[in-house]
Formats: sequence, structure tokens, C-alpha cells
Amino acid sequence: MKPFSILMIRLLGLYLFLKTLFSVLPALFIPNVGEFWTGEMLPVLIATVMVPMLGGVLLWCFAGSLADRWHGDSDSAVAVTDEDLVRAGTFLIGVYLVVRHVGMLVGAYSTTGAVAYDALVIVVAGLCMILGGGAIVALYHRVKTLGVDR
Repeated sequence: MKPFSILMIRLLGLYLFLKTLFSVLPALFIPNVGEFWTGEMLPVLIATVMVPMLGGVLLWCFAGSLADRWHGDSDSAVAVTDEDLVRAGTFLIGVYLVVRHVGMLVGAYSTTGAVAYDALVIVVAGLCMILGGGAIVALYHRVKTLGVDR
């Protein structure tokens, strides 16, 4: 399970980095690209571009440490259950949501001074997915065994 987790964490990091890079790359080739480097747009660029890219790089670099913390230091072969995959998927989706929407939250607050409540709700939901994987696995187990005589 640990090598699978490392692979999934690295894929998430690569996805975050490349998706952000490819979304901003066309804007860097327009004729008036100098407008992006003004004092007003620089915090927005840092918040919406650099935070997800930095998050992707950190996920790639520390995938092994995250997997060690998650699974322990044991290298023994462990049978992977579907509940373990639900826990891993929930964690990774939560990390993706937090990293993607923290930039939007900071960008909106730094430019307008207002809180982007939609991004705030998604950040809170992502944090709940990261920290509350056990509750989601319990819900998954209940739905999976619904109607089955035990």
C-alpha cells in the first residue's frame, strides 16, 4: 500500500503543478504581459499560481515522508482493502481541494479585502476530508453493507 500511496501522492503533485502551469502559460505569451507584473496583479499571481505550483512540488518531494507517516515505517507486504483505498482517495482529494482553493481564497482577500466564501467552504471541506478519513471510511462501510445480513 505504501508504494501505491507514494505513486498517488506524486501524481497529485504533478497534476497540481502542470495544471496550474498550463493554465497560466498562454497568458504569458500575450503582447501586454508586462501588466501581470504590476503591484496590483502580483499578489493575485502569487496566490493563484505560485501556491498550487509550490504545493505540487512539495507533494512530489515529500511523498515518501507522507506515506511513512500515513502507513508507518513497515515495508512488509500488506493486503490492500477497499477501505484503505477509500481512505487514500479521500485524503488525496482533500489535499487537492485545499491546495487549489487556498490560492483563490488568499487572492480574493488580497485584492478586494473580501472573503471568498465559496473557496472558504471548499477549503474547510478539503480539511475535513484530510483529517476525517476515518469517518468517511465508516460511512463507506455502512453503505457497502447496507441490507446485507451480518
